[in-house]
Amino acid sequence: MTMKELVLDGGVKVTLAEPPPAGFDPLVASASDLLRYGLPARPDSGPHLERYKRVFGQIKSKIHFIQPTFQVNANKRHGPRQRRVGDGSETSTNWSGGVVYAPPGQSFKWVEGDWVVPDVGAPAQNQWYYCASWIGIDGDQSPDVCQAGVECEVHQSGSSVARTIYPWWEWFPNPEVQITNLPVSPGDMITMVICSTQGAGSTSATVYFTNRTTGATATFTITPPAGYQLVGNCAEWIVEAPTVGGSQSQIADYGETFFSVCEAVTNTGATVDSGTGNNINLANGSTVLSEGVLVSPTIVQCLYEGTVP
Repeated sequence: MTMKELVLDGGVKVTLAEPPPAGFDPLVASASDLLRYGLPARPDSGPHLERYKRVFGQIKSKIHFIQPTFQVNANKRHGPRQRRVGDGSETSTNWSGGVVYAPPGQSFKWVEGDWVVPDVGAPAQNQWYYCASWIGIDGDQSPDVCQAGVECEVHQSGSSVARTIYPWWEWFPNPEVQITNLPVSPGDMITMVICSTQGAGSTSATVYFTNRTTGATATFTITPPAGYQLVGNCAEWIVEAPTVGGSQSQIADYGETFFSVCEAVTNTGATVDSGTGNNINLANGSTVLSEGVLVSPTIVQCLYEGTVP
């Protein structure tokens, strides 16, 4: 397998596999070719194989692989969950959504989720608001987070509205890394999987990002900052207000986001559904701004509860 390692600003490292040829079909490709092109292995059986077939079957006529390009946004970080002192485990100042915990003696190896990119609004004039939707491993009870998702930003001045939307990844405490050549728009359906090598102790993870609306697909392997490795004790599906310029940002009005196929798999092959975990609400003081709801065993709803523009 031909691999290319990139060293980005600040020493952030990412590895790219050889891009697949035009017309490449993951549904019939050999295991060696899937590995060669950095794509997830085809499951042997069961619901994961059916999902694999369904996702690639739906988009195989329009799928096109992009050799991703990156930009380190040193002023933006997503990072661990910030609990409010004195509050229960379901309250945070930066996260909302759902979290599951690995069974005793096991650790999470990969996590997956689907969602639709929201169309965000600014609750007030003349300031920027932010909304990051993502899946990840770690961060609820550890100082690292291996995560990837979509950033939505909005600013309104009078009748003029500016929005910035892009996919990103991060292995905290490194900063956010933007994917600069994979467009996403409000209403696009996203499928994302993060796979580590072994769960706890992993020093690399592969991100698979597919825009099922356009067919644009990227895959790449990331590494943690020096001295860090995956803990694997939790997995999440989150709508977040990130840290921007060293300060907690204000969350945009994103309406609601439904994460579906919310499943995490351990190093022993056990599947843990989001419905077995906890919901998280993002609050400012006593006011909940973004609510997390465990709708079903594999669906997490995030609902904006703040000021409406």
